[in-house]
Amino acid sequence: MLNVSINYPYPVIRPYKEDYNDTIFTGELTVTPETDGYYIHPNFSIDNTDIQRLLEEGKLTYAIEVECVSTWLRKLIRITDNKAQKLEPTLIHEAVEITPCIIANETINDFTNPDFVKEYDSIKYTINAGEVVGIGQKRAFDALYQNDIIKNGSSIVHFEGSDSLKELSCDFSGNLINITLPAKQFEDYKECGYNKKKYKMLNAVLSVPVIVEAIGIIGADESNPDEKSGFEVKSWYKTIVANLKLYAENDDNKYKKLLSKPFTAAEILLKNNSESALSYLNKMD
Repeated sequence: MLNVSINYPYPVIRPYKEDYNDTIFTGELTVTPETDGYYIHPNFSIDNTDIQRLLEEGKLTYAIEVECVSTWLRKLIRITDNKAQKLEPTLIHEAVEITPCIIANETINDFTNPDFVKEYDSIKYTINAGEVVGIGQKRAFDALYQNDIIKNGSSIVHFEGSDSLKELSCDFSGNLINITLPAKQFEDYKECGYNKKKYKMLNAVLSVPVIVEAIGIIGADESNPDEKSGFEVKSWYKTIVANLKLYAENDDNKYKKLLSKPFTAAEILLKNNSESALSYLNKMD
């Protein structure tokens, strides 16, 4: 496991100046969720002539260490020409840590660099194949299994009936948002459900308001991270976040704008439900 904070028996490039006078390695990259998995997009570069030469000669290589505690995954992915790397969604879940690095492809004898700090100046080292020469800034993202990401916005909502309730009740504490209807309303709901033409109207009447409220909860969590709702571990919450971020192309500003417009965001999740609902109403006598 790579650790930028520990001491190595030879100089290592880090995201800050330590063993080298001026050379740093951050390891610029982004992660985007796509329909078939998570993609790491590296944009690695280094401003050190000798290190760059060793990279071009193939003696060193850029790489990414991927670690996921939930699935016991730990792997090293070598990077060529900054090509995007796909992570299968079945292999990662919840917190995923990714660390950019530079590693040796082969044994390098008499390794030295004119940018070494005075402590290492004039010393030559042997770097063995697989050993790290540079460690970038560790990042983390939250991954979901494919079956955690509910594709149809309305299916994050579960309906049931109750003989004791007199008005609709909504509960966000489960993995699905649970809507409980009074018994008579629930019977009407089921009766409408037998007619596929009425699905969009059912969404407009029942699902949209609930999803708007759910997006409001997520927006409040985003605005007040020190006073979160506690629902962020629930599947409905993760599903909304994942799909809105996908729509926002993983742009944080676009994502936050969607959260500030919960009705618009709900319509996006439900594939412009209002258009179909209005079309259905317009055809009624």
